[in-house]
Amino acid sequence: MHDDARRLAGRLERRLLDGPAVSSQAERAAAFHGTAEGPLGDYERQVEQAAFRVTAEQVEALRRHHADDALFELTLCAAHGAARRRLDAGLRALDEAFGDQP
Repeated sequence: MHDDARRLAGRLERRLLDGPAVSSQAERAAAFHGTAEGPLGDYERQVEQAAFRVTAEQVEALRRHHADDALFELTLCAAHGAARRRLDAGLRALDEAFGDQP
């Protein structure tokens, strides 16, 4: 079961990072890994840590310099990167606690 979760998460990750998009692969990778800088990096880290605190004003400020489609893609990459790190940590903990037990 863990392998299925990892496989599916990996497929989504490859699509987000390598698929056709408005934003560059480098921008999407930085969002996914939480390494972007400046206001966009601050926003992406907020999506990772407390998305419910993102304000309309923050998004409006970013829209002055980034297309809506790019912001959508980068938001997805930041959210999936955070979710993937949490999923991997949880599955590692389960594997350590229970090994290969069914």
